[in-house]
Amino acid sequence: MDILAQIRHYASAYPDRLSCRSGSHTLNYARLEAYSDRLAAYLHQKTTGRKPVIVVYGHKHPFMQVCMTACIKAGLTYCPVDTSMPAERIRDILTVSESPLVLSVEPFPALPGGGAHSVLSFSDMERIFTDDPCDVQELTPLSPEDICYIIFTSGSTGRPKGVQIPYGCLCRFVDWGLTLGTTAAEKTGKRFLNQAPFSFDLSVMDLYLCLASGGTLCTLTKEVQQQYRLLFEQLQEYQPQIWVSTPSFAELCLADPSFNGDLLPELELFLFCGERLTNRTAEKLMERFPAAKVMNTYGPTESTVAVTEVEVTPALLKEEDPLPVGRPRPGTRILIRSEAGEFLPDGQSGEIVITGDTLSSGYFKAPELTAGAFRLCSVPVPGGPEGSLQTVTGYHTGDEGYLKNGMLFYNGRLDLQVKLHGYRIELSDIENNLLRIAPVEQACVVASGRDGRISQLHAFVVLGSREEENDRKQAALLKDRLSALLPEYMVPRKFHFLTQIPMTPNGKADRRKLKEMLG
Repeated sequence: MDILAQIRHYASAYPDRLSCRSGSHTLNYARLEAYSDRLAAYLHQKTTGRKPVIVVYGHKHPFMQVCMTACIKAGLTYCPVDTSMPAERIRDILTVSESPLVLSVEPFPALPGGGAHSVLSFSDMERIFTDDPCDVQELTPLSPEDICYIIFTSGSTGRPKGVQIPYGCLCRFVDWGLTLGTTAAEKTGKRFLNQAPFSFDLSVMDLYLCLASGGTLCTLTKEVQQQYRLLFEQLQEYQPQIWVSTPSFAELCLADPSFNGDLLPELELFLFCGERLTNRTAEKLMERFPAAKVMNTYGPTESTVAVTEVEVTPALLKEEDPLPVGRPRPGTRILIRSEAGEFLPDGQSGEIVITGDTLSSGYFKAPELTAGAFRLCSVPVPGGPEGSLQTVTGYHTGDEGYLKNGMLFYNGRLDLQVKLHGYRIELSDIENNLLRIAPVEQACVVASGRDGRISQLHAFVVLGSREEENDRKQAALLKDRLSALLPEYMVPRKFHFLTQIPMTPNGKADRRKLKEMLG
């Protein structure tokens, strides 16, 4: 799939069709093509002879499409950063990525300690958009091997780690993604719902499937998602036809009985990724939206959004509980590995290992992390003679699962990483940042939930001194300070104050006992 060629085609054939709506802000395909050409020419001029990472900052503004497309046209890697990121986290990302330039479609915050970067504001970009037409023949877009984007996820050290996705991986994902639930032709010109911020890889599913099919991306801002009245008004106005979100967002909507086919009569397809889809949620969706298909997918950021898929049907609901996450896409192979390093047969649980043509090229400037997660392994040759092996690179996900008749079932995590509302969180990342706050001497974070789904985070802390005798006020102080270091979704909802963290015999925090304390 040539994504740039698709945008060019729709800009020529349907120039007035909207490529994006975000509340009252809109962008059509003609402007997307023209403005991204001019911004790409500017970036090419400013970065001649270099290939820096360009940070794109904002929250679901339509012109973020322009910035990301311009980077691809100019042969540059982009890194999306959402406005929900606290200043210290943004500084960390800029430091790690060594980005010299920020394309900021919304006001950029002052960062602690400054940094060796410049900010191109929205007003600056508007002047570039009105420049004379540029010579696009001078531009050399990304090749399949070039890194298209870097998404920073939670890291166990307390600092974010950047997952690099080559442009070829993105294009191959889009080729497959256009077949999910419906044919590519049936997706043409459709309205796609965008729930996730562009700094979260789930958004790649709606953003690029939309652009590749000449659709309109209908974004829900953070403010709208937090208020039922505004959310349902926006949904009714948008009338999405293809819904892309985490299962937990759909569950939030299902809490209101008015979320049904009468509200969204044109809805054709639900695409879910990012966390476990429960039978109960799927059943409710099928009851309320009988005309819409429900597709379940699975894949970590390192495998380019998703690598498995299955349509959830009434028959599947009866046969399987929990639901499977699906069969691998063409070009991908799923293996299950034991603790001893052996690959397991169907029915046995172990670590999920992914091989294939949409794997990340590793973590940005983190060779040790890359070597630990992306490892060469000898695997049976598909369809080959018994005992024949081939050496491939496998991404060791840290997820536990098993295969049954070629279908993957996801059990959960094997380590201290959790998924909350689709966001991947290292509990040790939160703990390390809690220890940066002066009164905290010890910290341990555990997750709680049910049916295999994480619903909230709990922080157990030991303080050297207290600023407030009241636990609620002390918790509010810690939340406020932690919010300056971490994204909102990583800040624990509950704080529990102890005089000592219980320990296991080998000297580690006893997380089992802490979970028992939650009742």
